[in-house]
Amino acid sequence: MAYGLIFDLDGTLADTMDDLKTAVNATLTRLGYETRTKFELLNFINNGSRELIRRSLPTAVQTEDFIIDSAHNMFFEEYEKCFCEKTRAYPGIYDALVQLKQKKFKLGVLSNKPDPFVRVIVSTLFGENTFDFVMGKSDFPHKPDPSSALFVAKEMGVKPQKCIFVGDSDIDMFTAENADMRSIGVQWGYRSTDLLLSAGANYIAESPTEMIEHALECVRIIKMERKLSFSRKRKKAQNDETN
Repeated sequence: MAYGLIFDLDGTLADTMDDLKTAVNATLTRLGYETRTKFELLNFINNGSRELIRRSLPTAVQTEDFIIDSAHNMFFEEYEKCFCEKTRAYPGIYDALVQLKQKKFKLGVLSNKPDPFVRVIVSTLFGENTFDFVMGKSDFPHKPDPSSALFVAKEMGVKPQKCIFVGDSDIDMFTAENADMRSIGVQWGYRSTDLLLSAGANYIAESPTEMIEHALECVRIIKMERKLSFSRKRKKAQNDETN
């Protein structure tokens, strides 16, 4: 019986902030606007690239769709130049993924980042065969809408109730809840532990090794719940026959 883990990319599998900062600030410079600090950009991510750009623009133009769309197109041009220059997998992540595959987990990636960038980053950092399914921004609504997570689970051949969503943001935790999946929040990413807990994280991982432990604990709980559910159904059937 297959179990799966679906990973967010930015802040979970890889630190992408330096390249994002380079591309965003190159875009702002082209438009004649002030650049943003890394701290500011950390507060703007997790809702897709268009929203990142919208929030990075000066407040006075954040409702001007023409300017936002133009800036978004420029961002793609700039990000394409640098998106794999400084982006790196977090320490210990690759080894953890290898161990999870050895334990027969199906592995997927789901990001709000544009799909072409996601696929290249994942293949560059982790190789072609580490993940069973990889998807960035698509025709599905952005996370935390559950549609994309449910699609990834289906493509991996795993029922949602047997999936664990791993991420570093409240958006990821909400996605897990909306998709009826368990969740692991990671401490090494872009959001605080308090935020992850307030968003409903079932577990908090301080390290990739601890992430594996939490994943195995989730499987034990899922199996236990399944046995209890089967026992209740059998008892109910016996009572119905008696009555």
